[in-house]
Amino acid sequence: MLSLAFLYALLAGVSFIVFPDPSSGPRDFQAADRALYMTVPKYVFLGRSVFDNPDHKVILVGASNTGVGFRQKVVQAALRCAKVSNLGMGGANISEVKQVIDLVHAVQDDRDRPLNTFVIGAWFGMFVDSDVKFADPDRTRGDTDIDIERYRYGFFRRTPDGPVAVLPPKWLDAGVVALRPLLLIEKVARQARSSVSEFVVGRNTAQRSDAEREVAVMSEQDKKKALEYWNDTMGHTGEISRAQVALLNDTIESLLRSGQKVVLADLPIPAWFRDNSPYQRSYEEAIKTLIQQFGSWHTFASMTMSDLDRDLDYSDEVHAKPHVAQIWSTRLATVLDTFLCKDRSEKLATVPLPVLGTTTAPH
Repeated sequence: MLSLAFLYALLAGVSFIVFPDPSSGPRDFQAADRALYMTVPKYVFLGRSVFDNPDHKVILVGASNTGVGFRQKVVQAALRCAKVSNLGMGGANISEVKQVIDLVHAVQDDRDRPLNTFVIGAWFGMFVDSDVKFADPDRTRGDTDIDIERYRYGFFRRTPDGPVAVLPPKWLDAGVVALRPLLLIEKVARQARSSVSEFVVGRNTAQRSDAEREVAVMSEQDKKKALEYWNDTMGHTGEISRAQVALLNDTIESLLRSGQKVVLADLPIPAWFRDNSPYQRSYEEAIKTLIQQFGSWHTFASMTMSDLDRDLDYSDEVHAKPHVAQIWSTRLATVLDTFLCKDRSEKLATVPLPVLGTTTAPH
């Protein structure tokens, strides 16, 4: 037992040397493959204690086009008054976005939540119910990727009423430290599998590199397959889920009523996909209604980039190529700078400052 404990402690120490984990500051969760956590859902779940601080924060949530289209470093470099983190997760629907927001809140003091600005990236593919979207045979029906990470290491237990926390959020970091040796072993095993895959098939991941995304062009057959895939993914309903629209409405309203800020980003897709999908029309109607409903809140902003719809600017039916991602990121930074930084500067300018070099006689 002592030898096992020593080995476990040794692996924990090695993990900190090889994969040091910053305790604070902005973080790009899209870099999960270069961190100890390997995948974005795992990184989001285990690395979220970074949001437990009194800093002004911009937190990007959404699906993979939020993760790929908004470059954290580009947005951060152009934003003066907040720390930016990108929590966009591949395949996320609105239910999973709500889960991510709740996980962030779980590690924060109530007094710090008004320092949050959530940027919610949206497109029609996110408005599908969980029991339809997450129906893989290797998972409990309806379990999101976040649910899988909740149960994977015993941080939560499954009950008839939903997940129940076993480890209080305040002990999250301690739990992650205890897991580090196991995470390191998993990381090494994953890299070994990737090396074998690269040797056998010539590449170690199904994910495209930026260079590959930049030159990708969809054929007519690719477009046909994409339309069929999304019709199947959406459940062949012909319109987006009204329950998911209602959930997004409730999520935005709850954030605003608690003093937090929200930017709803209507994300563009290539014109061929937008014009041929039966789901786009109901999505546009829902987004228009949401923007009208919350437009009077001074803590709500929206952005649209419908002009960025050139077919050749996208590597597939959803994801912006790197050169367009730069434009997405710059536009978001401009919106945030106006919404957060200039507003804060104007408020500070209205606060009377003391006159230096004068004294007041004691009474």
